Amino acid sequence: MKIAVIGATGGTGRKVMERALELGHEVVAIARRPEMISPLKGLTVRQGDVFDESSLVRAVAGAEVVISCIGPPSNVSPDAKKFLNLRAGINVMAANFSAGTVMSEGMPNMIAASQRAGVKRLIMQSGINLSNGRELSPVHRLAVRMMRRIFWKAIEDKSIAEHALIQSELEWVIVRASVLQYAEGTLKYTAGPLARINPLGALPFADCADCLVRAAASEPEWIRQVVNVGR
Repeated sequence: MKIAVIGATGGTGRKVMERALELGHEVVAIARRPEMISPLKGLTVRQGDVFDESSLVRAVAGAEVVISCIGPPSNVSPDAKKFLNLRAGINVMAANFSAGTVMSEGMPNMIAASQRAGVKRLIMQSGINLSNGRELSPVHRLAVRMMRRIFWKAIEDKSIAEHALIQSELEWVIVRASVLQYAEGTLKYTAGPLARINPLGALPFADCADCLVRAAASEPEWIRQVVNVGR
């Protein structure tokens, strides 16, 4: 397939590019600063800004599916550090961030751009904190509730984005990942609609990326489903 990756310079975005290329897909890497992306065989790099719908139309043109790996900038709070540092090896910077509007404003532009460019499928990277926790164990449900209190502004921003995608006519998949970390990928993870995962179980960016590529190219039963991914 020809896969467009928006947010290609982020932790997950870079791994999505690598995994998709490894599996033989053509990849279009889209970023506000395309000069940050090194050239690779099978990779096309284009400039695109999620706040500018027209730039996205040009960027995703010719793709069969779009994977969104965008997210707010990191901004660690003392409360978040205290809470998340209970888990060794977690990349706290990836887990906490200021809210902003990159998700709530960016997603409608990605949806509109995809529709204008004739792209039918859009995969969104989200977080397990958006879950109401009903599919999780009681302990993990409590953990999600605690994180929702800490990250409520960012969750609100992502929630608006998720709702916009769910209401669209696209073939969407929302992938809600547990806390992510910079570590070697193992491809040993749990993924699926209502999958019971540990929300604080650190998941390598590479494994989240593999799940996103699966959602884009090889898991038709996930279409119009919310998929949890973690351990």
